[in-house]
Amino acid sequence: MDSTTDLIVAPATAPQPSARSIVRLAGDGLRDVLHQLFLRVDGSPLQLPGLGQSARMIEVAFHPKSLGSAWGELRVHVLFWPGPNGPLGAAVAEVQLPGSAPLQAAFVEEACRLGARLARGGEFSLRSFLAGKIDLLQAEAVVGIVDARTPKELSQALDRMAGGVGRLVEQLREYLLDLVADIEAAIDFADDLAPDAVPIPDTTQDTIIPKIRHVCQQLDGVMYQLASRDSGGQGGLPRVVLAGPPNIGKSSLFNHLVGRDAALVENAVGTTRDWITGELCDTAGVVSCLLVDLAGVGGLFESGDRLVAEREVNVEADRVAREEIQRADVVVACHDADSGSPITVTDRVTAECIHVLTRVDQNPALDKMATSDEYILTSVKSGVGVDLLRQRILDIVSGLNRSTPATIRLRAGIHSARESLVQAEKSLTDFDGLPPDEALLAVLLRHSIDALGEVTGAVVGTDIIDRVFSRHCIGK
Repeated sequence: MDSTTDLIVAPATAPQPSARSIVRLAGDGLRDVLHQLFLRVDGSPLQLPGLGQSARMIEVAFHPKSLGSAWGELRVHVLFWPGPNGPLGAAVAEVQLPGSAPLQAAFVEEACRLGARLARGGEFSLRSFLAGKIDLLQAEAVVGIVDARTPKELSQALDRMAGGVGRLVEQLREYLLDLVADIEAAIDFADDLAPDAVPIPDTTQDTIIPKIRHVCQQLDGVMYQLASRDSGGQGGLPRVVLAGPPNIGKSSLFNHLVGRDAALVENAVGTTRDWITGELCDTAGVVSCLLVDLAGVGGLFESGDRLVAEREVNVEADRVAREEIQRADVVVACHDADSGSPITVTDRVTAECIHVLTRVDQNPALDKMATSDEYILTSVKSGVGVDLLRQRILDIVSGLNRSTPATIRLRAGIHSARESLVQAEKSLTDFDGLPPDEALLAVLLRHSIDALGEVTGAVVGTDIIDRVFSRHCIGK
């Protein structure tokens, strides 16, 4: 493997006619090579800012012993960061040339003759990451910026490049590190110290559980933000919406599909007033789509001229629900098995639709049926049809999943971190009257910390680094 301090050079712009082209250089011996390449415009030796000084744009001419003999008195500009405050943490230069492909090629060749080597794809971004200037999410965003084909895709990639998600994930990781430190301090010292000798952190169940739930809520917010921002564009997870009249068991079905009690379940009509999101995973635990549980929409499902369910939710919740349906990739149209007449979905639903009968256990005739040509028969109480519905959803979204390697890794890391947090909370509550196992709790929290660290690159293996930077262009 090449050294991370080798002097490297590469074009950062395509070799085509343009107003300006940029060539980047970085690594050991950069100053010496720049002095061999350039002179000040008055013919005096090049003067570069010293270590720790600000970056400077310098107008220069080619040295007569270098490209000056062929390109005369052509003036170019050099943007020089002396380090360590630059984009790579070390000295780096961007040479701004006229947009001439022959000139760009000649300059790169000359730099290589003087001791540089052509950079590998993504090597500049890799060095920036290793220097702590960007995290893995930002590094992957570089690919998204280059690959963007629409304004929305570019906006999403630029948002990632800004580092908002990475900073939040790292803050949550630091929060968990402090929590683990408190728990391990209580384990190591609580029995050895006199009561007033050293203040021991409060690691009681009542203190730890709210902190764990806080992190879970923050991670849920990140996932919803990503899904809302990315929906319909590069890197977005398919959105699968559970829709139908109120109080027919949608929320119970939602909880069963996502594997946790995310939605509040009550018999009262209109309990779900907004929407709730969760991730649906395949058998390998990889997040495949975003599942959305909507408030009941009374006017969406019709039987002839009659509404199956009267509108029982407020106008705003109804409006939000309809907007979610319009942006959905798949709609799971839920119908009550107790309904006495055939039900059809109105033409307002344009996404691919899966028709489901809920609570078939309450209908003796339907409960004995294994399949239906029109519906998937489901019962959360008996478990009938739920696995079939899950597989049907996964089969459909497998052809819709637009996730890039970056978003797949991000979502997988957050999902893994959250699952470890769920297990950590269970370790505090499911102990049958026995004292909770603080050592097990610390281990589970560290699993979550490591998963978040892999997202940002704080804890990462060489295989992940190789995958991330292998897709970068030369010069990036």
